[in-house]
Amino acid sequence: MDQKKLIYEMTALERKVELLASQHHRLREELRQLKDENSRLRSTVEEKEEQLDHFQKTFKLSKIVDNAVAGQTDTTELKHTINEYIRKIDKCIAQISQ
Repeated sequence: MDQKKLIYEMTALERKVELLASQHHRLREELRQLKDENSRLRSTVEEKEEQLDHFQKTFKLSKIVDNAVAGQTDTTELKHTINEYIRKIDKCIAQISQ
């Protein structure tokens, strides 16, 4: 009788070990996926911060130009020239990013 009880307990223990191993494998896979997602999200946040910084600098430059040349007759020409410079800088940044 004692031997049957021991066999039963060993079988139950083996089943629990198998379940734990399965759960461990599943959790490791989930952790890997979450780390990948975290990495992608960090990269996206970094890109968005760079874009925001670029737009803020562009906006500041536009405000400076608006304030500096207010009242001058060649304001439109100056704005056009600055906008061209900004476009060229944007193209350079895009090429560097690639």
